[in-house]
Amino acid sequence: MATVIVLPALLLSFWLVVQYSLAAHVRHVALAAAQDAALAEASRPGTGASTADAILVSVASMTSNVSVGADVGVDEVTVTVRADVLQVFPIGDFDVAASASAPVERFVAQPERP
Repeated sequence: MATVIVLPALLLSFWLVVQYSLAAHVRHVALAAAQDAALAEASRPGTGASTADAILVSVASMTSNVSVGADVGVDEVTVTVRADVLQVFPIGDFDVAASASAPVERFVAQPERP
């Protein structure tokens, strides 16, 4: 009788640990992609999305609906990466969003420096 309760609970806990680990890995890769894309976009405008896509290829089989957005300001660039994580067990919705900012690189002439 105890096996009827213990085995499903053990399997459920195993799948939840796998799901959490998968979501944590995708979150870390998305953050790395956002950071590298922000630095690339700050130094050379227009290269942020391709930089993020190159990094996100490593988790392509674990994600869907991946989007990369860049908000370019005068002094700062912010890149946001969003992705849906593959569901191992059909409970809940796992999505990841990571943002990173970098200062825009620009030349300041000597007389204008503080």
